[in-house]
Amino acid sequence: MSRVRAIYHRTKEVNIYPLGGDRFLIEAFLQDEVHDVHAEVEILHPSLEIVAARAEVRSGPFTNICNLTHRNIEGLVGMRVQRGFTVAARKIVGGANGCHRISELVVEIAQAAYQLHFVRLFQNVPPEIREREDDPPRRHAFVMDHVPGMRNTCFSYNEANRELIRQARPLRLRPQEMPVRELPD
Repeated sequence: MSRVRAIYHRTKEVNIYPLGGDRFLIEAFLQDEVHDVHAEVEILHPSLEIVAARAEVRSGPFTNICNLTHRNIEGLVGMRVQRGFTVAARKIVGGANGCHRISELVVEIAQAAYQLHFVRLFQNVPPEIREREDDPPRRHAFVMDHVPGMRNTCFSYNEANRELIRQARPLRLRPQEMPVRELPD
């Protein structure tokens, strides 16, 4: 086996921070040799309504010119992350009058926003239940009952494939060190 070094590498990261009550900050950024692009929204849960949005190209092929588009993201304020959001949001922040990288990050933010349903749902499960061995069919039913918007969104949550879940292996959570961010008061 031979080793080969990559000639291109991009990192994307998405984080969700509680701001108090039902308000959350979702930040996303991507970095590569040329780009350092950040986007963030403040969102309400469970409605997933965006109440604030910001973006910045910290480094790009034409950084100061690229930043002329960063106000486009403010057009997301008032929108809810739901079916059809990604297409509508990409029209607002991307295209010929926008930034493709910000558009990519808005998709990442939307996916993370939907994860808030799971994070908050499983935070409320008592530790003795949360820490026992995973039972995929029970977990699947629990999600379908409590997050009905998941129904038919992918192969695993396709109602036609519900019987396949009996064959699923138990979920193993990966340990993660959560980032910390300083927020203005």
